[in-house]
Amino acid sequence: MNRALKIILAIFLFIVIVILAGSWYLSKHWRPILSERLQVLVSSSSDSLYSLSYDDLEFSWYRGYASLTNVSLKPNKEVFERLKAAGTAPDNQYSIQVGLVEVKNFHPARLYKQRKLNINDIILVDPVVSVINETMPKQDTVEAEDQRTLYQKISKLLTEVRVDNFDVNNLTLTYQNNNTEDSTTTRLKNVNINVNDILLDSLSGKDTSRIYYSKGVHFKMNNYRIATRDSLYHINISDIDFSTSKKEFLVGHIELEPRYGKDEFYEKANKPTERFDIAFDSLLFQGVDVPRLLESQQFRASKISIAKGDMEVAANTNYPKPATDKRGKDPHQQILKLAWNIGIDTVSIANTNIVYEELSKVTQQKGKISFNNTDIRLVNVTNDSSRLSRSPHLTADIQSKFMNAAPLTVHFDFDMSSEIGAFQYRGKLGAMNGRVLNQVLKPLAQIEITTADIRSLAFNFKIDQNKSVGTVDFRYDNLKVKLLMLEDEGALISKRKLASTLATTVIINSGNPDGIGKYTKGNVYYNRPQSYAFFKIIWKSLFQGIKTSAGVSQEREAKLKNTAVETKRAAKKVGSFFKKVFKKKDKE
Repeated sequence: MNRALKIILAIFLFIVIVILAGSWYLSKHWRPILSERLQVLVSSSSDSLYSLSYDDLEFSWYRGYASLTNVSLKPNKEVFERLKAAGTAPDNQYSIQVGLVEVKNFHPARLYKQRKLNINDIILVDPVVSVINETMPKQDTVEAEDQRTLYQKISKLLTEVRVDNFDVNNLTLTYQNNNTEDSTTTRLKNVNINVNDILLDSLSGKDTSRIYYSKGVHFKMNNYRIATRDSLYHINISDIDFSTSKKEFLVGHIELEPRYGKDEFYEKANKPTERFDIAFDSLLFQGVDVPRLLESQQFRASKISIAKGDMEVAANTNYPKPATDKRGKDPHQQILKLAWNIGIDTVSIANTNIVYEELSKVTQQKGKISFNNTDIRLVNVTNDSSRLSRSPHLTADIQSKFMNAAPLTVHFDFDMSSEIGAFQYRGKLGAMNGRVLNQVLKPLAQIEITTADIRSLAFNFKIDQNKSVGTVDFRYDNLKVKLLMLEDEGALISKRKLASTLATTVIINSGNPDGIGKYTKGNVYYNRPQSYAFFKIIWKSLFQGIKTSAGVSQEREAKLKNTAVETKRAAKKVGSFFKKVFKKKDKE
C-alpha cells in the first residue's frame, strides 16, 4: 500500500472516530437536557397536575432517534385536590402508561438552537389510557379559566412543533363516567390511530383545514363487544374505520344480539318489552363535518348507507304493556327531541329483511309478518331549526316484498313543523294469494283464509296525534274465510261452520268489485287513542279500511262476533251432550 493511500485512510479513520466520539459525547450531553425539557414541558403545560416518569431513555444524536420505555403519565392527587377545592379542577383525569415510545428522525440542534421540534415519526406501542370523567362544581368567585391557546402555553419553550406521522398501536382505552348514581365504564381494545402532518405554531390554530392541528386522523378498531346496561343484549362490531381526511366513518358488521332465547328472554326481562335481533353488514357515514362536530357538537353528514340487514322484533302478549300516552313520540317527533343537533341529507338502507313476530296470549301461538328485500331512503333527516325553516319535510320511500309474496311501495311525508305531529303516507301492494296471510291471521286473529285472490291494495292516509283520515282501495276476488276456535288443549280447530258460512256469504263481500260490478271504497276516519304508537295507528287505520272495503261494517262485524260466540257455546253444549252419552254407554 503506497504512502498516499495510507495517509488518506488514516485521515478517513480519524474523521470517523471524531464523528463517533462527538456523537457519543453529544448524545450523552443531550440526554439529561432532553429529559429535563420533557419533565418541564409536561409540568408547565398541565399546571403541575401531571408528572412524567419512565424506566429508560435512549437518545442518539447522529441517528436522530429517541425512545422511552415503560412511560407513565399520572395525575398528582395533591394538586388535583387543591384545584378541586379552588373550583378549578378539570372534569377529566387521565392516567397513561405506554410500553414503548419511539421518536424517529428529529433534529436536536434545531430544538436546542431554534426551539423548533421537528419529527418524522412518533410511535406509541401498547398504550393503556384511563379516563375518569366527573363534572366538577365551579365556584363563582374563581378567576376566569385560562384562555390561552395550546401554542401560547408552550411558546416559552418551543416556537414550533411539527410531526409528520403520529402512530398509536394497540391502544386500550377505559372511560369511567362518575356523573350518574351507578358509575359506568366503557372499554375499547385493539385500537390503532394514525395522525398525519401535525403542526403547532403561531398560525396553525387558525387553520380551518386542520383537525386538532393535524391534516388528518385515521382511527381503526377491530372486534368490539359490549353488553347493554340491562344485560339483555350484546352489541357486536367487527370493524370501525374513521378517516377525517376522507370525511368517512365506516362500521363493519354490526349487530344487536339477544343474550337469551325468546322464552328465556322474557323470564330474564320480567317486564313487557319487545325482543330485538338486528344485524347489518356495514354502516357508512359520508361527508362528515368533523370540525363542526368537535367544536359545536352538531352532526352533519351528506349520506348514511346501511347495507344488507336482518331485523326481527318479537313480542309476547303474555306480558302486556301498560297503556301509556304515546302523543309526541312518533319517529319524526323523537328526532326533534334529540339532544344533538343533526343534519343528514340522505339515509339509505338496502336489502334488509324485517320480521315482526307476536306470541298470542289467547292461542299461545306465534303470528309472523315480514317485509323482505326492503330498501328504504330517507331525505332531510334533521332537527336543525334553520334548516327546517327552509325545508320542513322529512320524506321516506320504501320498497319491499310483503310476506315475500307481493311488491309493496310506501311513501311517508313527515311535517317537522307541525305541532300535532302531522304526517302522510300512501302506498300500493301488488297481486298475491291471500292465503299467505294465514301465518299471521290464524294465531293472532283466529281466522283462516281458504281462498282469496288479491289483485291490489292502495292506500292514502293523513295522521296526527289526534286522528287518522284516509282511503283504502282494496280489490280482490273469491274471498272465503273460516273462523277458528280453541279446544281445551289450546289447539286451533275449525268447528265454527255456521259462523264461517255466515261470514263468507252474508257479512264479508266475496269480491270487490262484486259480481254485479259494485265497488266498495274503504273510507276511514279513526280517532287515535292516546296509547296508540306510530306503527299501531298505521296498522289499525289500514286494517279499518280493508274491513270496510270487504264490506265488514261495524254492525256486520258485531254480528259476526256474536255469531261466533254463539257457535262456540253451541259446540260446547253439543260436545258435552255426546260426552255424557258415550260415558253412559261405556258404563253399561
